[in-house]
Amino acid sequence: MKIPERVRNLEKKPAPILTESFGPLQGIRVLSTGNLIAAPFAGSMFADFGAEVIHIENPGVGDPLRQMPPFIEKDGEKVSAVWLDNGRNRLSMELDLRININPLSQEVFLNLIKVCDIWIDNLAFPDQLSDITDKFIHEVNPQITIVHESGYGNPDFGGIPEVCLQPSSDLTGQAYGGWSYLVGDPEGPPTRIPAGVVDYITALNVFFSGLVGYIDTQRRQKGQVFDCAQFEVIARILGENFSNYFNLGIINKRQGNKSAVTQPYNFFKASDGYIALGAYGFSVYGRYLKAMAEATGLNPADYPMDEAANGSEALNSPKGKNLDRITEEWIARHTREEVASLFEKYEVPCGPVYNAEDASADPHWLERDDFITFMDEELQKEVKSFGFAPKFSLNPGRVWRGAPRLGQDTNDILLKILGYTPEEVQMLWKEKIVCL
Repeated sequence: MKIPERVRNLEKKPAPILTESFGPLQGIRVLSTGNLIAAPFAGSMFADFGAEVIHIENPGVGDPLRQMPPFIEKDGEKVSAVWLDNGRNRLSMELDLRININPLSQEVFLNLIKVCDIWIDNLAFPDQLSDITDKFIHEVNPQITIVHESGYGNPDFGGIPEVCLQPSSDLTGQAYGGWSYLVGDPEGPPTRIPAGVVDYITALNVFFSGLVGYIDTQRRQKGQVFDCAQFEVIARILGENFSNYFNLGIINKRQGNKSAVTQPYNFFKASDGYIALGAYGFSVYGRYLKAMAEATGLNPADYPMDEAANGSEALNSPKGKNLDRITEEWIARHTREEVASLFEKYEVPCGPVYNAEDASADPHWLERDDFITFMDEELQKEVKSFGFAPKFSLNPGRVWRGAPRLGQDTNDILLKILGYTPEEVQMLWKEKIVCL
């Protein structure tokens, strides 16, 4: 495959051109091809901290996340609540990515590769780019960092090719990575962790990979390829699973909420709701016993750690069961505030189980400015969502624009970043390569 002449001659214009200048990542331009959460949210992380992020969407359809209920509506227009949050700060470009059958699509795509520093890819249909190898991408732009995200990995990095090409989702990532086997009641079925947690954890690894690649490229002046597979991201977090099995022959199993190796480490029901109490480690356990001595009069000497709180045998011993009962009964007679007040006094980790309403009214969250408002481009109204994490002392993240309308930036990207003329843009539109 040859590099088109137009692509070869294109000069990269420094970022940002279409976004505002702010944050520690300003000057970086990111191309995102894919949809839903696992890789595009990595683009959102880049965009939150100042990178110029071009998100490619299918013409006339867009990212499926746009159609995910529930919706916020105004004057006949509606926007998905999750899209409102995930799509902020991105540029939206509608582009037909069937580049294997359309030379014009290929040219536009390769021009985008030429002007970007990082390419994040999780296309649901990998055959769209089957003729565009990573080697060829690096011929077009030798310094670009490529990050592939998938459920089962890129066959270039090993594995069974047929498995690598299988479709995946947050749920299958939880299952294949081993998380589902550990979550839920010991007597019940595997339990799904909600809120797309595997997709978001994978996205953070994609974000990390992009940054590592970009930093390394500044040193070596040569781009490289990263492969983020959902199941491996989860397996890395669950490393203890495998060290236990390979070295001790232990297969970790579902435990419910209560820890299988230490106590107290559980959700306890207070008189007005649930509270989390976790005393992990020798010193914290000692402080917990002092707190319980004040609250109930128990003698800490009666509950040495190795006989009541350290290991499954200790937890199931008469002393371990009695200590759990005393804790449970005392908490049940008190409010969450009373319970937290006691354990905070002794520096034992303890806190209420919150929903969104609880968090939105908590003075600590509010004092940290964790909630922000910004203008949604689709509704043209001010909306509210969570702000930024982590927080930076210099050049913090901000929302310069809400989630874009589908294809809102196509015209500007073609004209101002890729150097197409208005007449050429019209031709691309007529050929249905792009939508304006």
